[in-house]
Amino acid sequence: MKRITLIIALAASLCGCNRKPYIDVQAHRGGAGLMPENTIPAMQHALDLGVNTLEFDLHLSGDGQVVVSHDSYFHPRYSTRPDGSLIQESDPKEYLYTMPYDSIARYDVGLRFVERWPTQQKMAVSKPLAGELIDFAEGYASKPVGYNIEIKSWPGEGEGTLWPEYHEFCDVCIPLLLSKNLGKRLIVQSFDTRALNYMHEKWPELILSYLTEDYDGGDIETLLGNLDFVPQWWSPESSVVTRENVAWCHAHGIGVVPWTVDDPAEMRRLVDCGVEAIISNYPDILIQTVR
Repeated sequence: MKRITLIIALAASLCGCNRKPYIDVQAHRGGAGLMPENTIPAMQHALDLGVNTLEFDLHLSGDGQVVVSHDSYFHPRYSTRPDGSLIQESDPKEYLYTMPYDSIARYDVGLRFVERWPTQQKMAVSKPLAGELIDFAEGYASKPVGYNIEIKSWPGEGEGTLWPEYHEFCDVCIPLLLSKNLGKRLIVQSFDTRALNYMHEKWPELILSYLTEDYDGGDIETLLGNLDFVPQWWSPESSVVTRENVAWCHAHGIGVVPWTVDDPAEMRRLVDCGVEAIISNYPDILIQTVR
């Protein structure tokens, strides 16, 4: 079974005696704790830090453009309208799928103070197109970079009207990603088992990662049984990761990439569990901790 294997590197300390595995450092939304999330400046900063993999999310605009965005709407945490007014929690949601990209690009997503990430640098910036972001990273990076890209589909009352139905979502996004000829540097992740099963059937060459959030630490085999195939990666919320479920995954050819890990102690625990990669809002801290 095709999978991305752990690259083992021996990192010696000054005394030449300590060794640690080389962890794939993945910048969550480009490193949202440091720069405006899911923007080109965030990806540039992450590459400057020396991350291995850029992690980001996709949505569709009303005119079928693939937009880099975690949320299906302009989140009040970070969004400012073209007229300068701040989007508030109480405001009706302004969904990307209901507007053309040239309208989306007029909103600012980098100037507001973000309480969740108080050290995030502030700048005027808009949500980029996925193709433009990848083209930038490919031209800017000093060495080949990986991409862990999420299809943000999910079932619900607004599917097909406020955000795209999962078939359309995949049918627009995946050809774009494949057109970039990233090969094994591309991983496509999703919480949506429907989308994962569909992508595996239609594009069997894709390396797929199963994102999970509600796993309670029970039977890992039952959890992975939600899919019609064995994914190359399992990407759980970090607190449920154990030596035992990592070992089970490895025995079945599955890599483990937990999210979203910002605490150095948790980073070290995950390394001890044997994970191959870690997703963090603070890739600078992750690099300092695991390398």
